Amino acid sequence: MSYSSRIRWKIFLVAIGLLFGCSGQQPPRSSPLQATDGRTYNFPADLRGKVVVVSFIYTHCPDICRMTIGRMLEVWEKVGSDTGIVFATVTLDPARDTLGALRYYAAVWGIPLGRWLLLTGTIADVERVHEAFGVVARKSYTERLPSGEEVYFVDHTDAVFLLDRQGVIRDRREGSSLDVAAYAERVQQLAKSE
Repeated sequence: MSYSSRIRWKIFLVAIGLLFGCSGQQPPRSSPLQATDGRTYNFPADLRGKVVVVSFIYTHCPDICRMTIGRMLEVWEKVGSDTGIVFATVTLDPARDTLGALRYYAAVWGIPLGRWLLLTGTIADVERVHEAFGVVARKSYTERLPSGEEVYFVDHTDAVFLLDRQGVIRDRREGSSLDVAAYAERVQQLAKSE
C-alpha cells in the first residue's frame, strides 16, 4: 500500500471513528502526557469529574492554531472562573513542542496555566491521543537548515472537543471558526447539567 493510500485509509478510519465515537458513550482511550504544571496525566482519563475543553495546536503553526487558541482564550474569559471546567491543549508536534516550548507559548499568548493544561509527550503517546480523538496530524515537506534544524509545518485537523464529566465527547467543532459566544454557552450548559 502506498503512503498516500495509507493516509487516505487512516483519514477514512478517523472519520468513521468520529461518526460513531462522538455519538457513543465511551470516553476516548487515554495515554500518558506531560503538562506544563510538571505533572503527568493519563489523558483524558485523569480529568474525569470535570468538564474538559480540548484543543489541538502546535507552537510553530502560522495560521489555524493561532485562530484556534485566540478563540479558546475568548471562551476561557467567559467560562474560566468555573472550577468545574478545565481547558486542555494537546500538541500536534511533540518533536518540537517540549514543555519549555509550551511554557513559552503560554507566556506569549497569556494562557492561564493551572486549570489550562498544555500537554506533550512521546511521539507514540501523543499519536495515540490524536487517534483517540480522530485528529490527523501529518508533517509536511521538511527542509534541513545548515545548522541541522528541521523546518516543516504540520497539516492537521482543525477541531476542538467538549468532554462531559465521564470523559465522553459531547461536542466537536472547528476551532479556527468557532462561534465563541455559542460555544461558551454550550460549555456552561454542560457544566451545569452534571
